[in-house]
Amino acid sequence: MEHSHPERRRVQRVRLLQPLKASVDGVKAFVVDISLAGVRVMHQDDLGLTARECTLRTEWDSHPLVLHCRVVRTTLHQSANATGRALYHSGMDILSASEMSSLTLRKLIAHHVERALDEQKANARGIPPPLAAQSVRTGAPDAFVRHELTLGRWREINTATNAQPEHGFTIAAHTPRAEVEMLRRAYEAASSHSERVMIRRLAALSVSSNEVVQARRYLP
Repeated sequence: MEHSHPERRRVQRVRLLQPLKASVDGVKAFVVDISLAGVRVMHQDDLGLTARECTLRTEWDSHPLVLHCRVVRTTLHQSANATGRALYHSGMDILSASEMSSLTLRKLIAHHVERALDEQKANARGIPPPLAAQSVRTGAPDAFVRHELTLGRWREINTATNAQPEHGFTIAAHTPRAEVEMLRRAYEAASSHSERVMIRRLAALSVSSNEVVQARRYLP
C-alpha cells in the first residue's frame, strides 16, 4: 500500500531504544531511527548508488516489517577499524509498504513516542531515570485545554473540566507546546482505539490530583 497520507510528514522521526537487526537487499544493517516517511540504517557493506530502490526487512515486537525504500544519502560514521571495515549511516525514503507492515511501523513509532513522554514527564518532576518508566507524580492544575481531532484537523478548546473527549485528549493549560505536539503525533500515529486510550491516559497525567500513576512497563 502506497504511503501518500499527509500524516507522514507530521509524525516525527524517533530514535530507537535499541537498533533493530535488518537487511537491505541482503546486506546486513541496523535500523537506528525511523518515521512514517523515512529510515536511517547503520551498515558496513555497500548499499549501492544514491537513488537506488531497495527492500528493507526487519522485525519489531515479533511482527515482520518490510519496507520498499529509496537510498537518499550515505555518510561515513566511523573510519575503518582494526578489521579494515568502516561504518556507514544511510538515510532512505519509505516509498511503500504492505498493510501489515504499515500497521507495525505505526505501532513502533507510537511506542517510542509514548516512552519519551513518560520519561519527559518523570524528568520534569525530578524522578530518577530508572523509575521514569514505572511511575510519574502528577499535580492538580486549575485550567485545561481540550485538543480534539476532527476530519484530520486539531482544534483547541479552553475548558474548566478535565474530562477526556472521544476524539483527542484534555491536558493542563500550562503544558509546554513541545509536549502538546508530541501527544498529538502519538495520537495520530495510533492505529487502534486501545492505543489512543493509552495516549489519553498519558494526557491525563497532567490533569490528575496528587497521586502516583503507574506508567506502562516496557520490554527491552
